[in-house]
Amino acid sequence: MPDLSDPSPPNGSATPSAEASLRALHEESLRHTQLSLEHMARHGIRPEGRVALFLPPETRQHEIQRLPYEHEARQVVVYETEQGEFSALCPFSGLPDFGTVRIEYVPGAWLLELKSLKYYLLSWRHIGAAQEDITALVYEDLHRHLGAPEYLVVTTVYNVRGGINTTCTVDSRAQR
Repeated sequence: MPDLSDPSPPNGSATPSAEASLRALHEESLRHTQLSLEHMARHGIRPEGRVALFLPPETRQHEIQRLPYEHEARQVVVYETEQGEFSALCPFSGLPDFGTVRIEYVPGAWLLELKSLKYYLLSWRHIGAAQEDITALVYEDLHRHLGAPEYLVVTTVYNVRGGINTTCTVDSRAQR
């Protein structure tokens, strides 16, 4: 995804204009939305309501800074977002899916840096993906940045939609 706040040129050429960056972002959103609609159609799913443009999961922020954990003490670290701080877009309707994210881990050599984690979680805001996919991707990203935590659990609890509560959990202790 083009970073509109980054003044450096992507490939050493002249700095792209904001217009060119927005055009590229729009084209990427259109491509991803079309691919999602085609995927749904292959499975006999028709979107309900209005379909809006959204970005693919690959455009999320990939860098999460970390700090060394240099203690012998076994410590359980828990981060949990406030209600409304985490959202992504439903790929079937384009409507926002609001929820909370709870991250629990016992660090190995690394801790997650909170400001960087906050920006990472905010980077999901314009991405269209299934709730279950988002939970798995967040888990994979955090596990990669933490290196070898003793364990890691990522839980997402989404606001009720259509009378159905959705809670997704990926726990490293349940993985093979």
